[in-house]
Amino acid sequence: MKRFLLRGRRTAAPFYRWLLIVLACAAAGMATACRRANEGAADIKVLTAVQPQPPRVGQATVTIAIADAHAGPVTGASIQVEGDMAHPGMAPVFHDAKAMAPGSYVAETDFTMPGDWVLLLHIRLADGRKIERQVDVRGVEEK
Repeated sequence: MKRFLLRGRRTAAPFYRWLLIVLACAAAGMATACRRANEGAADIKVLTAVQPQPPRVGQATVTIAIADAHAGPVTGASIQVEGDMAHPGMAPVFHDAKAMAPGSYVAETDFTMPGDWVLLLHIRLADGRKIERQVDVRGVEEK
């Protein structure tokens, strides 16, 4: 019996090493793929502001300014704002931003509960490039 157990460990060890190598390669590949999503838009600056301050439960205005490397306004972008509670289990809220001026976009969103929120900006530029930005909104207060 003892001989069988030792033999089993020797047989299993190469399999687990192989599995560990495959998982490490997959994780490295995913990390590289995630970084490439925004590399094409490294020359784009995205600034955001959330009103009211401090943030409260209810309607809020998200102002988004997009500029190129020369501080020129970026026009023709389509932006979807996704609002998520920082803790899991809550349904996200989605709102589209509207262009208000060259390079300036505004979205009305709803904070349905007090607590910490995360706003994900899904931006598609006129040339087809995609940008995603995350805005943390901490401490949304009850009205």
